Amino acid sequence: MKEKPNIILFITHDQGQFLGCYNSPQNPNSLNTPNLDKLAENGVRFTNHFCTAPQCSPSRGGIQTSLYPHQNGLMGLVDRGWTLPERNKTLPMYLKEQGYTTHLMGFQHEVFDAYSLGYDTISKRRPEPLYNCQKMNKDYQKFFETHQNEENPFYLCIGVTQVHRPFGVWGEPVDPNGVIVPHYLPDNKIVRDDLSQFYGAIEGVDNCIGSIIKQLEDLGLRENILFIYTTDHGEAYPRAKCTLYDPGLKTLLLMSWPGSVIFEHNKVYNQMISNIDLLPTLLELIGAKIPKNIEGKSFMPLLKGETNKFRKEIYSEKTFHEYYDPIRSIRTEECKYIINFEKSEILYQIGMDIQQDAIGKYMSEQIKKTRPNEELYDLKKDHTEIHNLIDDPNYKDIVKELKNKLYEWMKRTDDPILKGKIKHLRQEPPIRY
Repeated sequence: MKEKPNIILFITHDQGQFLGCYNSPQNPNSLNTPNLDKLAENGVRFTNHFCTAPQCSPSRGGIQTSLYPHQNGLMGLVDRGWTLPERNKTLPMYLKEQGYTTHLMGFQHEVFDAYSLGYDTISKRRPEPLYNCQKMNKDYQKFFETHQNEENPFYLCIGVTQVHRPFGVWGEPVDPNGVIVPHYLPDNKIVRDDLSQFYGAIEGVDNCIGSIIKQLEDLGLRENILFIYTTDHGEAYPRAKCTLYDPGLKTLLLMSWPGSVIFEHNKVYNQMISNIDLLPTLLELIGAKIPKNIEGKSFMPLLKGETNKFRKEIYSEKTFHEYYDPIRSIRTEECKYIINFEKSEILYQIGMDIQQDAIGKYMSEQIKKTRPNEELYDLKKDHTEIHNLIDDPNYKDIVKELKNKLYEWMKRTDDPILKGKIKHLRQEPPIRY
């Protein structure tokens, strides 16, 4: 067995925590995902894993750099003219310094030119819908066969466009009567029909994971592979994607390495962690020095059982999606404080991909109300984040404390919003991402 594990990072689009093994009173679902559930049973699962931003490119940039979007410069979507500046050091660059060969197969959404991310090889660039795991399954098999006897360990990032809208292109819908409607959506035919397609798309990815695991087992590779399954941000539903409520920020994270006792079977961690913490964790795991100029923290002490405490606060942000909408938040285990820097006549943004479907058109009519400048939610009493307590005198001290901490974080990380409106320096992306 190699001293360092091969690493596979499988990342989906817009999945939130929709997976069978994540079914809970706070995040109920009735998904049938046996392969991913088995991956969790054979490894570790994180129930309070948060992204830095509820949109694709900014969140993925955080994973790549272990920096917040306003620090690494990726504050909007690549297809809207943003790209990760080349001054940033990325996860594949760090791993290459530790003897890894690094590879990208499929989708990425951090830069215009995928080659600038530092991978040794990248798969053929295709139109985004073709980066789905069903169409690329043979490519995965070929990669594993080619690299099964390499001396150096490999890092492989598998990016898929599933489960981005429109859901219907990824699989057959399930029975609408069998889905569980999340708390932030009304229970009606429009919502159930939409969720049935979402479920079908996710279950299609689960089948792909089963195929990949079998390929690895057949080639004798599985024992020494750290397999990581995650997604970029919350699900593509109103009051989730594009918002700083938990459904927009909570994401799934599974990690499984059969050859290591650190990744205990069926271990569940409830501590709050951020997706910027993955990079330093991987570096510590393979014995590399953690750089000082990043924001992430290694959660290896959790995995080793050296502590049961981790982050006290989670910080998240949104600046640009389809339009300028700067929002910042701080979350503790007890409360969440959100500040909205721009006035709005709708309660929250619904992304254009959601608005194009019936559920988005329906919900757009329900949220035509003036948005408050500040929001506070008591997560112990109101995990649904429905009752805004910003003007409740009983929470005056909590508001002050969280607001001060949020502004201290913004000052320490040099958030440009503190200097006024952030300009979008739009660029025209070449067709290489």
